[in-house]
Amino acid sequence: MGKTQQKKRLLYIDILNILACLCVIFMHCNGIAHQYSDTAAWRQSMVIETIAYWAVPVYFMISGATLLDYRDKYLTRVFFKKRFLKTGIPFAAWTLISLAYKIQFQQMEFEPGLSSIVSLFTNTTAENVYWFFIPLFMVYLSMPVLSLLKDYKHILLYMAGLAFLVYSVYPVCCIVFQIPMNGSIQIPVAGGYILYVILGYLLATTDMTRKTRILFYILGLAGAGIRFGSTILGSSESAGLDQTFWGYMKFPAVFLAVGVFVAAKYGPWDKLENTPKILRIVTTLAGTGFGVYLMHMIVFRILQDATGLSMESGWWRLVMPFVIYGICVVLVLILKKIPVLKYIVP
Repeated sequence: MGKTQQKKRLLYIDILNILACLCVIFMHCNGIAHQYSDTAAWRQSMVIETIAYWAVPVYFMISGATLLDYRDKYLTRVFFKKRFLKTGIPFAAWTLISLAYKIQFQQMEFEPGLSSIVSLFTNTTAENVYWFFIPLFMVYLSMPVLSLLKDYKHILLYMAGLAFLVYSVYPVCCIVFQIPMNGSIQIPVAGGYILYVILGYLLATTDMTRKTRILFYILGLAGAGIRFGSTILGSSESAGLDQTFWGYMKFPAVFLAVGVFVAAKYGPWDKLENTPKILRIVTTLAGTGFGVYLMHMIVFRILQDATGLSMESGWWRLVMPFVIYGICVVLVLILKKIPVLKYIVP
């Protein structure tokens, strides 16, 4: 029984990895959602943006689900070595590749110097979407401490509850009720994206009744509905983008991410588990996730120039994400077979 549960757990994590990667590309191809315009294209992009918004939070939840118990498998120094090889080297390599690409095509200027070189990596100036790696690295540095609490779920639940109130509910209440926000109201031990790391571990290691799962699904739908509805109505009234419920830490995003995570965990994957071919495909695609994330914006820009499609185009917003994903998967699989280059596509 334990062995079967482990397989199912790994399968749903792989599925979440694949879908999250695809959702990130969809959000970037629907970037016009970030600039309000009273058009059908903007509203369509908001639909995509809302549906796909769970991707980034779930990446952090996956880290919690798969890494918080690392001490059961290897020493802390091994943990850091594995994280460095899987994310550190690729991040540094693709930062330099992105820099070279943008300089070559005159998309950015770069003056060599200590401050600009440090900023290149700490502020991800070569590629904006790499911002994700900085909080991810901070999460990794927190793991040796968090991992000591894995058997103390009541403490983790306490931390998650406080973090949710302080970082997910309080800021929204301040905006809605026009209350000056006190920046000192923080939970230092559960700041940043630690909330999602803890939630990922708790949800992955806790059995839930059908009623509990349904509650999470309802909350997930409510989170998406609140963000979409408030943005559409608020933006229309103010003639500008209403971002009251935007932000990965705000409660609509938390509800949506939790709902998706639970749905994946309890998804109908039995047939996939019993179909070796499909299982191999899922495992292979999941293994390309980081590589796809690292290179997709370069492919994005090349295809945009080659096709001449604008961001308002339905073809670009709805079809090209699949094309970009497919091309990136093929490139990653090719690079993985090349001795040195395989290290930049973990």
